[in-house]
Amino acid sequence: MQVHRILKGLILFLGVFLIIFFIGAKIVSRIMGRWGMAMPCPASLSWVVDNPLRIGYMHSVLDWVGIRPGETVLELGPGPGVFTLDAARYVGDGLLISVDIQPEMINQVTRRLQAAGVDNVQTHVASAYELPISDNSVDRVFLISVLDEIPDPSLALIEFHRVLKPSGILSLTHEFVDPDYLFPGETIKLVAPFGFRKTEQFGNWWLHTINFMKEDK
Repeated sequence: MQVHRILKGLILFLGVFLIIFFIGAKIVSRIMGRWGMAMPCPASLSWVVDNPLRIGYMHSVLDWVGIRPGETVLELGPGPGVFTLDAARYVGDGLLISVDIQPEMINQVTRRLQAAGVDNVQTHVASAYELPISDNSVDRVFLISVLDEIPDPSLALIEFHRVLKPSGILSLTHEFVDPDYLFPGETIKLVAPFGFRKTEQFGNWWLHTINFMKEDK
């Protein structure tokens, strides 16, 4: 009985700690974002996003993104390439363009692609504000827990609108464990003024993907 009470106490303590941690991290993140101090996950911490537990609960995300064979797809912020190989398989005979601002992350992506013998992916080190992509040339842009890490997302959204083909799709995924997490309503409010209309929404408060179609501004 004593052991049972101790275990219940430990579980309660852990639960309270996690709630305080997540709330505190989100408050700090939002303050930093308001001051234009948002930043991507450092390459030295790439293991945080590349672990079996996270990959397990994120298994449906690429299905929600809706990549179709033959498309030209932009993956912004691939990190160490957690979703890049699978996205390349979804694209098939199309083209996946993987862009990250951190050379160390792109190096990890490149090594993964080479090890798997994947040849339908282009990699670039570039800012979301100046994408090395032609106007109206991409069928789909997807970001997984990345938009909220961009210091000025409005500039990035202008670029996404530029590179997407007419009626192209912008797909944004957010996960609650990310300190920079955006609620669905926040995402829609942020994106809509830049020429995007919500078409689909998947998931729940813990993990969700919202797809938007490019429209004329």
